Amino acid sequence: MNEVHAVIELKITPQRDCGFGRIAERVSRFEAVEACFLMSGGYDLLVFVKGSSLQDVAQFVAQDLSTLEGVLSTATHFMLKTYKSGGILGKLDDGRLEVS
Repeated sequence: MNEVHAVIELKITPQRDCGFGRIAERVSRFEAVEACFLMSGGYDLLVFVKGSSLQDVAQFVAQDLSTLEGVLSTATHFMLKTYKSGGILGKLDDGRLEVS
């Protein structure tokens, strides 16, 4: 089965007494979410997700992430090709990482 991976930037409103923590915990509980990081800069959370298709990820963002209370905006970036992962360079034509 092919998987689609995406990185999503979330701008969120910090909440009184817990800052970004409560929303970050809610985001992290979704099964599609592989990782969630608090960031400095132009957005607050960086979320790595996976799905079975581009539409699957887009639907997750539209229905689950963007509708959470405190989420101001999302920006989704789909991963198209891997050049390095887990410290390993290269990729075979069939999508598997090359073993070095």
